[in-house]
Amino acid sequence: MDNTNANIDSLVDQRKFLLQSLRDLDAELKAGDLDLEDYNSLRSDYIARTAQVIKELESPEPNKIPSSFSSTRENTKATKRVRQTLITLLLILIVATGAGWLVAHQSGQRLSGQSLSGGIEDSTASILSRARATNFVDPQAAIELYSQVLGLDPDNVEALTYRAWLLALIARGAGSEIKQLAFFSASSDLERAIKIDASYPDAHCFLGIIRFRLSGDAVGSREQLTICESQNPPAEVKSFVDSIIAEVDAAIAG
Repeated sequence: MDNTNANIDSLVDQRKFLLQSLRDLDAELKAGDLDLEDYNSLRSDYIARTAQVIKELESPEPNKIPSSFSSTRENTKATKRVRQTLITLLLILIVATGAGWLVAHQSGQRLSGQSLSGGIEDSTASILSRARATNFVDPQAAIELYSQVLGLDPDNVEALTYRAWLLALIARGAGSEIKQLAFFSASSDLERAIKIDASYPDAHCFLGIIRFRLSGDAVGSREQLTICESQNPPAEVKSFVDSIIAEVDAAIAG
């Protein structure tokens, strides 16, 4: 076995280990074997490491790509799409999210309801306005804008919610490992948004959708969609929910 193949095999083993570790973390949290602070720290670390490993596996350098990845034009296009998704994932997970948590720890956690200083509040409002206008025109640009907001205000519920939703939309066309990674990242942001403000319906709506679309969890999905419906979400968000509820109910019944 040459060095290139050995390196690929090693990266594949690392990817498998890290993805399983992410699943194990959720089980340990539910069992009470981890506190929330340790869980969040470990989860962020595992997500960033997994993203880096997958990036190396999908490297555009010819000597790092398995022959099966370049055997057909279709596979080449699929690989390019995966790389584009990975660029976004790495931007979010390694740069923006890390910066946001660093700001939170260095400045001290704001108490719920405590306002930002005028300058930062004005900045986040301006960036959020640009992100809303960009959401479905250029999702990657919108994700970058929401990440800028979170760098200034790590507890911004709207930015957490819509960055997660756009990430999930981008990941739907990617491979299974990318979908898993996107699910771990997006659900983490949405669960954090719900913890900050449980009355914000959009986070419940989107968490319900991605639990079904990216994780196949119909029961967990229905739980969040029910909360979403009870909180009178905006019409554009409700349209996403209405389009999936029948599928979720059929999966539970079936």
